[in-house]
Amino acid sequence: MTQTTARQAMLAAAEQIIAERGMPALTLKDVQIAANQSNKSAATYHFGSREGLIEALVEVRMTPVDTRRRELLDEIERRGEPPTVRGAVEALVRPLAAETLGRPGSRYARFLVQGLFDPALADMIRKHLKAESYRHVHRLLVDLCPAPGHIAEWRADNIVMLGITSLAAREGTARTAADTAAIVADLVDTCVAMIEAPTSVPPGSASDPTECTETRGVSL
Repeated sequence: MTQTTARQAMLAAAEQIIAERGMPALTLKDVQIAANQSNKSAATYHFGSREGLIEALVEVRMTPVDTRRRELLDEIERRGEPPTVRGAVEALVRPLAAETLGRPGSRYARFLVQGLFDPALADMIRKHLKAESYRHVHRLLVDLCPAPGHIAEWRADNIVMLGITSLAAREGTARTAADTAAIVADLVDTCVAMIEAPTSVPPGSASDPTECTETRGVSL
């Protein structure tokens, strides 16, 4: 096994361990065993520490997502027309869908779900994530939402959480390419409807959403 394939195997093993058992279950020893590494210092050699391993995993998985999202956002700007809710939602959802449902064997959406509930993992993801494109599209969604103030922030956060959990629920299930396309298209439709829906919250009754903003640190 080459150094490159060994590194990839350990990243995949770390993704699986966290996705299935949570952050507390992740140790460099278990990663090496799961990745069939006989060298007991392999994980330390490649990543330095458990935190370095997670940083590398997020970097590998989110780089193509960030790149594709930037392309979609640039395309919106090139049109020279006002952005639409659907265009912003597509830029949010489709890049992550391609890296999860579109990548055989992916457990990355389930990894991100762990970050929704584990503050230590969420902080690590937030610290290391290349999230410029995410912040851009999140701001777009807030600005395009017809609901006032804090409610618009909540809705943008809610579709992030919906996107992550919906993709996580579908990872690892048998489906055709047509099924995947339909699942992603319906997720986009659902998120658009959430942003555009009327609100029944009385004016002035919404409190500061500080704890919700950007889904407690985990970004799509």
